[in-house]
Amino acid sequence: MRSSRLGLLAAAGAVGLLLVTTGAQAATASPFGSLDFGSSSGSAEPATDGGFISKTPYTPGQAVGDYQPAPAGYTPVYTESVARHGSRALSSLKYDDLSLQLWEIAETQGELTSVGKEFGPALRALMAANQTLGYGNLSGLGVTEHRQMGARVAQRLPRLFDAIATQQGAITLTSSGADRAVDSAENFGQGLSAEFPAVADRIAPASTDPGLLYFHDTDAEYKDYEDNDPRLTAAADQVEDLPRTREVSRHMMTKLYTAAFVDRLTAGEFTLVDRGKGETTIENEVDAAYMLYNTYIITPGMSAEGDWNFARFVDPADAQWMAYTNDAEDFYAKGPGFVGEDVTFRMATVLRDEFLRGLAAHTGADAVPGADFRFAHAETIIPFAALLKLPGSTVQQPEGTLYTYENNPWRGAQVSPMGANVQWDVFAGPDGGRLVRMLYNERETAFAQPCNPVSAGSFFYTPAELARCLPEISPAA
Repeated sequence: MRSSRLGLLAAAGAVGLLLVTTGAQAATASPFGSLDFGSSSGSAEPATDGGFISKTPYTPGQAVGDYQPAPAGYTPVYTESVARHGSRALSSLKYDDLSLQLWEIAETQGELTSVGKEFGPALRALMAANQTLGYGNLSGLGVTEHRQMGARVAQRLPRLFDAIATQQGAITLTSSGADRAVDSAENFGQGLSAEFPAVADRIAPASTDPGLLYFHDTDAEYKDYEDNDPRLTAAADQVEDLPRTREVSRHMMTKLYTAAFVDRLTAGEFTLVDRGKGETTIENEVDAAYMLYNTYIITPGMSAEGDWNFARFVDPADAQWMAYTNDAEDFYAKGPGFVGEDVTFRMATVLRDEFLRGLAAHTGADAVPGADFRFAHAETIIPFAALLKLPGSTVQQPEGTLYTYENNPWRGAQVSPMGANVQWDVFAGPDGGRLVRMLYNERETAFAQPCNPVSAGSFFYTPAELARCLPEISPAA
């Protein structure tokens, strides 16, 4: 039996297609009809990243030298951030193992296509790399992403770190406690201290705070929503026989396997269970396509471990379709979700309030310069972005109108790629005043209304304004 998560993915994708195509369009040669992955409102561009969604490797959104300067006389006195861990290996032995089990059956029975014959050896090599790294651990690229991020914060705020060094300020690193978050914190610190050695002894030993940075796992109301909400259950129930999802899945499978073998897969002849936790199965072609896709999207983040070229096994249009269905699941499970509902992001209030506490602690005239860096997960960043209504996370969906790439700007690759981050820089003025600037994925970003900057077009806000307006951005439903 397919998991409810997979049910939501496929239901979202297939129903979304029905919402944005006509019958004539759906009859075109494309397996997706004429589904538009862009935005009719111009709020988002078509996906061009290979369909890697939230597994997209990190790229800073803006060059360090391109930020709007602080007003004359203002110098940095504090910075704080939260970042997702860097690129990683697969989270567990699951997608890859099930894909290999299916391939081994087809190989034994002589049911592989010419492309399919290449898949097994490539998959075994990828699995070996995952085992060497340790499932769920940072890849070489993930290490580099956070070391470079640590270096860039020192390049952005050299006067702050000089003040921390000379005034005995504190730099803290806090993680969720998961290994990949712990390692991200350590590598960030190494990048920072390598760029600005004078603060190496000001970086405190890394600590953990799962209540602050892994809140999705402990919030009872959210867990109930995730497991029992009838709207999610209804979407999952719709997946079983939607023709469009099955067509896409068959298209993916026949690239690797003969049509006769895929017919048997579709008929339910094979039941495979992962040899990791034993909680995931392949029972049909939709399950198998999902396992293949989720194996494929980890490969860009493991570029330091090999030249995988898994694009030869997944056609671009198929990858984009699966990207959409995965984005739909994350949108409803972690992101903006349904109009009038805040259960998916209200739990991030604890993190918002921690940012405000950090800000308040550095607004007094006697405050010592410092920096607080936090390291977490997509399940942290996505709700936090929705809570703050950061760009791309501003639009909820009415019940009965399914999220699509045409009617909503939300994209996992933009909202929470690997290494995604939110940073606040605090500056002190000659009169003792303070100003705050926000960076989202290292791009200077305005706070959402009703927050008002110090002047039109400015990215700077007073702490008093943020204390006033941030609780108003996402009030309880």
